[in-house]
Amino acid sequence: MTTLTEEIRACPVCEARFRVQAVHSCGSHGADSDFKPHYWGVDPLENYVHSCIECGFSGYHQDFLDGVTETVIRKIRKFLSPRTRDLHRANAPFFKYEFMALIYEWEDRNSLEVGDSFLKASWVARTRSNREKERLYQREAVRRFEEALEIGECEEQETRAIVSYLVGDLHRRLNRRRRAETWFHRSREEYDLLGPRGEEEYAWLGDQIRRQLEAPADLID
Repeated sequence: MTTLTEEIRACPVCEARFRVQAVHSCGSHGADSDFKPHYWGVDPLENYVHSCIECGFSGYHQDFLDGVTETVIRKIRKFLSPRTRDLHRANAPFFKYEFMALIYEWEDRNSLEVGDSFLKASWVARTRSNREKERLYQREAVRRFEEALEIGECEEQETRAIVSYLVGDLHRRLNRRRRAETWFHRSREEYDLLGPRGEEEYAWLGDQIRRQLEAPADLID
């Protein structure tokens, strides 16, 4: 079950202090085909990332401790501060992840991190039944993941196989069937390069790739 605890965050941009509900513990059982976990009890995704409603700074707990450069602060104040009203929308916690993804991009973080932030934004949008936002964030995520593969950010063979699969599944969810099939085949090629280690440690991935090629589904069995 998900349990939350009250904590204090100090904004590194405007120095505002505010209370948040942070994740203390959680557990999951199974996942959607794009790796969105199925949690026991309350979905904790909305409580991993927090936002300052004064200026718009958003991030994980560590992001609040790491500090922000003046260049990024100027961009936050120019592009996010005018949008803090979005953070007040009760049914739209996905904006926290969107804001974080933009900040990560301004900080020149790698494409995998930015893509992961947009992916999680799409998960929250799905939980909130906002299909328009879910698709928007999926498009943003898949673009970053493709870029990560293209520029060599995915150094480990298993990472290339998993990210290639994820690109395929996001295209599938966006109804880009031909692209999805191409990426699933690429994922299979990357998986095969794992050799015996793939069958020993990543058999689930091989099974999932085959399943999505033969009979696509929205869940991981």
